[in-house]
Amino acid sequence: MKKLILIILSNLIFLTIQAAPFYELNDKVYKDFVQTVLFSPTDEPLQDPILHLNGNNTLNLSFDILGNANSVYNYTIVHCTYDWKQSDLQPIEYINGYQEDEIRDFQYSLNTLTPYVHYSLTFPGENLQPRLSGNYILIVYDTRNDAEHLLFNRRFMVIDDKATITAAIPQYPKNPDYIKTKHQVDVTVNADNSLLVNPNQSLNLVIKQNGRWDNAVVGLKPNYTYTDKVTYEYDESTVFEGGNQFRNFDMKSFKYQSEFIKEIRQESDCFSVYLWPSKRRNNANYVFERDIFGRKLIKARDDQESDIEGDYAWVNFFLDYPLPLMPDNIYIIGALNDWNLDEKSLMTYNFERKGYEGKLFLKQGYYNYLYGIVEKGQSKADVSTIEGNFWDTQYEYSVFLYFRMPGTAYDQLVGYNLIQSHYSN
Repeated sequence: MKKLILIILSNLIFLTIQAAPFYELNDKVYKDFVQTVLFSPTDEPLQDPILHLNGNNTLNLSFDILGNANSVYNYTIVHCTYDWKQSDLQPIEYINGYQEDEIRDFQYSLNTLTPYVHYSLTFPGENLQPRLSGNYILIVYDTRNDAEHLLFNRRFMVIDDKATITAAIPQYPKNPDYIKTKHQVDVTVNADNSLLVNPNQSLNLVIKQNGRWDNAVVGLKPNYTYTDKVTYEYDESTVFEGGNQFRNFDMKSFKYQSEFIKEIRQESDCFSVYLWPSKRRNNANYVFERDIFGRKLIKARDDQESDIEGDYAWVNFFLDYPLPLMPDNIYIIGALNDWNLDEKSLMTYNFERKGYEGKLFLKQGYYNYLYGIVEKGQSKADVSTIEGNFWDTQYEYSVFLYFRMPGTAYDQLVGYNLIQSHYSN
């Protein structure tokens, strides 16, 4: 009886929250003392956070809180539409169990210049589970779920496999102007008739290049419909910049300078790392170099436990550029800043050095990144002007299929596939 009363009270609290959201529906860190938020399938740190509805797989969430003080943090989840808006559902409709739960597992950092407390959570747990497929935001907060106490958000998905997705990137796109420079993603969806009765109304396709949401194709409709499948084959709508292989630096140890690190300095409370100046690659020939598709891998030396012995550094970036691009901006792009185009990843022009500089506070590990230009008033970055544009580039593309059943108020995630540029899958 007591547990039932607690669930009812919890539902009432979250009905109010649902009516007036004060959080962003993306990957967002609200407090500077929160660092290195990781959310991925358990034991698969380089994969996206995707659960299978009624399956046994779990996700691992971890993060660091700078300083020496520990606390008990809380979290909840919010269901979203295919385009990451809040669904017209109440929490009791998409959550099994309580509407919030606690994060209690923590460890203190050990032998680091930067002190922190490392937190971890296996999700879903016994007290809170998603009950519907679709897009979700996990929200972590301190004491109360309001704007003042928010720590961070993370996207994740729950899939209920009902369709088979195949995708390929042809060497010769429909538009001849894009040959050798761009990726045209052609998609075929096979499903039974219940999903294909009115596909232009009920289906929405989303294509994401690597981890980027700024250039994702969202809400695409099929252009050909058959009895057992639909296809998405467009001249423009599914075309992405070919770009270039990601730049990288290896910061797993502060005892030596790896290939792209010029200097490492030990400060009083952290390290300072200076990368060698970067050059534009738009006029250079394509060179394949294996990468991790823009991700980050948190890893210290082999004799260290990365979670609690990994230290922090201010990593300094510099891009040679003869003149500033006023009024446009240049950003550092990758998982090292959660793929966000924000003040942290924004670079500033140094007239004395004739180039753009920026810095990020990062934990020991291996990192990928690119440089991108965002025109004034736009939200999508162009990487080709700095990095080049090559069809040969090996990128990952995530394809998601959403289905809105007539008479329902939410988008089911019914299909998913992850492909690499030059392997049809």
